[in-house]
Amino acid sequence: MNHPRPNPRGGRLRAACDLCRSKKIKCDGEKPACETCRLAGAECIISLPDPLAKKPALKAQLVEAQSRVRELEELAKAPLPGIGIHIRDPTDFDAAMEIFRWHLACTGPLLPTSLRGEALLSTVYARTGRTFVLDSFAAEVRNEYQEKHSTRPSRSLRPKWPDIELTQKSIDHYANQNLYSVFPMAEPGRLQTLLEAYTCNALDERNRTVARAFLVAFTAFMTQIHRHLPAFAEAEPDCYILAALSLLPHLILEPRSIEALQAVMIMAHYITPTGQTESGQLLLGVAVRMLYNLGAHRIIPLAGNAEQHVHLRALFWGCYAMDKEMSIRSAQPPLINDEDCDLDLPPNYIPSASTQQFLDQPLSGDVLIYPSDLRFSLLKSKIYTLLLSPTAQTLPEHRKLESIRVLDEHLAELKASFSIHFQPDPVAYLRPDYKVHDLGLRGMNIHLEYYYCLRVIHEASIASSMAYPGTEIVGRLEPLASSVELYYHAVRSTLLYFIRVEGLIQAPTVWIHAQFILSSATALFWNMIHNPVAETFHSDLQLLGQMQAVFTRLCENCWAGAPLPPLFIFEAFLAMLVGLAREALARGTLAS
Repeated sequence: MNHPRPNPRGGRLRAACDLCRSKKIKCDGEKPACETCRLAGAECIISLPDPLAKKPALKAQLVEAQSRVRELEELAKAPLPGIGIHIRDPTDFDAAMEIFRWHLACTGPLLPTSLRGEALLSTVYARTGRTFVLDSFAAEVRNEYQEKHSTRPSRSLRPKWPDIELTQKSIDHYANQNLYSVFPMAEPGRLQTLLEAYTCNALDERNRTVARAFLVAFTAFMTQIHRHLPAFAEAEPDCYILAALSLLPHLILEPRSIEALQAVMIMAHYITPTGQTESGQLLLGVAVRMLYNLGAHRIIPLAGNAEQHVHLRALFWGCYAMDKEMSIRSAQPPLINDEDCDLDLPPNYIPSASTQQFLDQPLSGDVLIYPSDLRFSLLKSKIYTLLLSPTAQTLPEHRKLESIRVLDEHLAELKASFSIHFQPDPVAYLRPDYKVHDLGLRGMNIHLEYYYCLRVIHEASIASSMAYPGTEIVGRLEPLASSVELYYHAVRSTLLYFIRVEGLIQAPTVWIHAQFILSSATALFWNMIHNPVAETFHSDLQLLGQMQAVFTRLCENCWAGAPLPPLFIFEAFLAMLVGLAREALARGTLAS
């Protein structure tokens, strides 16, 4: 039937055919068939409405519309497809084991492609008669965890937008505690102004979206790092950061927006400590490109007021420190090339001789402190270039040894610049009068950074010589005796330090210190398994046992009596190392 359908409301006749109406496109009304039907090879039909059919009641239409609105709101809250970044459930054992193995591989000896890894596995079998297979370990620990904690509820993380009141509390706490000096991610005054403009709908749609992402990410970060405060006890930071991540595509389209840069930086600083280093690197890459676009890598501003550029330079150094840390841990090229940047430290950066950077005391709004000393970041950049980069790996042995000497001198100069009472020294930890518990978090970080850099520098001598059990390579030089001594000095000092400041290790932030602990534990175990009759064996075994005991206590004191999987995995791994070392000792004693 090819005739127009009468409009029940009168006026113009509506001649759209069934196919055009179903596709929601305009029908040209041509006869005997419209263009759409001709192209589709279909019969052009215009159906008349059934006069007996009842229209849905207005109330039913309203209920259906409300349901659709709720559905669209839920879709809007969910992270957009293709972002590839999400928050992993901290109670998910498989996710924790995947992150654990990534960190373990980055420690060096257990890197799948490493000759040293093969040497370690073969030496374990030769000394103990047991195989060291990570797949078997992972399966056994997973089964044990499920048997012991099968009733532990899992978390369901869904995007959630924080209320304005919580964001205001976060801003107030950030400003009142002068936290800009440690985390210069947002200027307090600008934060307050932006929140007021957002609340009053004084922003256009484009800027409102960017502001929302920034404010929500900031709220997530603040409520996460200060979750112990009563004001933030009911907050759900993981859900807030998921909501902020859903706006990431909009932020990427604002390459010259300071608010967009700050939002992405906060996301990177939030995601990385959860163990998702690769996702953190992805976010950091976006932030670095924004920094370059805004001219933050140079001292002289591209445009705009000088005060704003001072803040941009503070943001630059936050990204720089994070970039160099990720680079040296993963042995991958940094995102920021030193040659392209002005590396003058901020004029209000804390003096190296100041005790304020070590002690746990109120912060000052007059100086920048950051979570650790920025000069370590500059040193890490040199370590990567001179020892870890592909170019450095091709250099002859004498050139590598020269680089080790130069870097060691730089590290010694950095240590000497600190106040004598706070210089990293493992002997001090054995003195009863050492004020280790007076140190603030930054002071502890400086100690750990020092030992980590010392270990990485002198590990290069051992690695380049390949002087590990079962790896006799013709033409390789023996490692420097001083490098070997300093290497194990750093390894033992790291573990001693964690044992002394046990409270530094916490369930939500264990991944921050994962490589410090794993690299030191595996290195010490390697040394023990190679020579079970060495004079240091018993003290080293005790040290590993004490480190295991730290995680045992953490597991016992966890929420609801069920430890988070990372703590359980760490404890099991250290227990395995201790067990293998004892077997090697027993066999070595019998053989002697």
